[in-house]
Amino acid sequence: MKYICLMLLMATSVVTAKDSLEGVLMFEYGDAFTENYAIQRFYLQTKDQRILLNTSQAFIDRMPIVDWVGKRVSVSLKPQASVADGGKNIQSIELLEGPELNGGNIFGSQKWISLLCKFNDKPAEPENLSYFQNMYASTPAGLDHYWREVSYNKANVVGSIAVDWVDLPDDHTTYVPNPGSGTGAELTQLFNDCTAAADAVVDFTDDFVGINMMFNDVLDCCAWGGGRSANLDGQSQFWRVTWNPPWAYRSIGVIAHEMGHGFGLPHTNNSDEDGDPYDNRWDVMSAATGNAVNDNIYGRLGKHINMYHKYRLGWVSDADGFTAAVDSYAIKKVNWTALTTSAREKYLRIPLSDGSTYYIESRQESGAYESNLAGTAVIIHHVVSGRSEPAWVIDADNPPANIANTEGVMWRAGETFFDPIDGYQVEVLAQVQSGFQIRIIGPDFVDLIFADGFE
Repeated sequence: MKYICLMLLMATSVVTAKDSLEGVLMFEYGDAFTENYAIQRFYLQTKDQRILLNTSQAFIDRMPIVDWVGKRVSVSLKPQASVADGGKNIQSIELLEGPELNGGNIFGSQKWISLLCKFNDKPAEPENLSYFQNMYASTPAGLDHYWREVSYNKANVVGSIAVDWVDLPDDHTTYVPNPGSGTGAELTQLFNDCTAAADAVVDFTDDFVGINMMFNDVLDCCAWGGGRSANLDGQSQFWRVTWNPPWAYRSIGVIAHEMGHGFGLPHTNNSDEDGDPYDNRWDVMSAATGNAVNDNIYGRLGKHINMYHKYRLGWVSDADGFTAAVDSYAIKKVNWTALTTSAREKYLRIPLSDGSTYYIESRQESGAYESNLAGTAVIIHHVVSGRSEPAWVIDADNPPANIANTEGVMWRAGETFFDPIDGYQVEVLAQVQSGFQIRIIGPDFVDLIFADGFE
């Protein structure tokens, strides 16, 4: 089952019909990586409180809430007698001008720290300190190497560290009433107690942007990614945060997925509309471990994220790709997604009249993170702003496959995608060195000129 709520935790208060609050819209994801079981919570971060925002899926679908994560908003709340920590019902939301707190461009050093925290009735240490320290390595399988490749060297996690196991003050079920099930882990208490337990050996003022908490037993259903505003060692800031049980850090692709949520990324999806966000095998922000490379030490590694996510984080710009128009006739060579350097296009983009967009990229079954993909092909994502998972991979099969690793999602030489919204044609002409040659024909192009020299 997929749960969605807009989430903030705050002290008991009386809410009137005219109440509105300004703050930064943020989210938190719980990932079980099982069918139809993901939790998406949105919340408002004000100067001194976090407020759980409850709303319907219909409201989310009408508003570009996912795209507003990390931005300043004004939220009007429905009348309620009182609220403790169960959240507030949202009446309306408005985007405001102001700096982003989460999401936006992710450039340069993104320094994380891993805190290893043991429940006081669970003495086991599933992995030793060196395991977590080496997790941030700048060699293949390491998270610094991974994020450098995925971001085209725009971002890294150099300087990230791990500190040794510390004891939490309470037992397992105090924090997790139903270990291994449900959604009831006390995430705020876990964050507060884990950071406090490690405080004696950590200087939180040392330019950290994120905290990966590694626990020695299961949480509820899930591993979690999102963030917290907190004052640690006098450093008051928003911290990108993940909460990870042992099964999560034994497949580093899961850690990459949760860090992606910390960077402000939502899930992606396939096109079968079943509500399961884990069935797109071309993106670590969907199926974190599906069609993933296996490492002898760190398990399933992360794949790349799709080009829309890279564009959203600033890792590709308009100059790195080609944007089509209704009168376009263009033949472009699009590089393999994993190539970090080249003068040719990294992606193609087609804005549509309904406000949605296609992002087109070339994926190769090769390399440190992509060599277990389902194939080498052109992959097309349809991005709808405001959808819970904005990017859905296009599937030519009818009905679409349950898992997006079939021929229907892989566009190869000689195949053409016909856009049903505006009438664009995307033709895969040939597989060439370092990518695919692709022709885009806009719906208003009339006089086709086939000049010599097209390859």
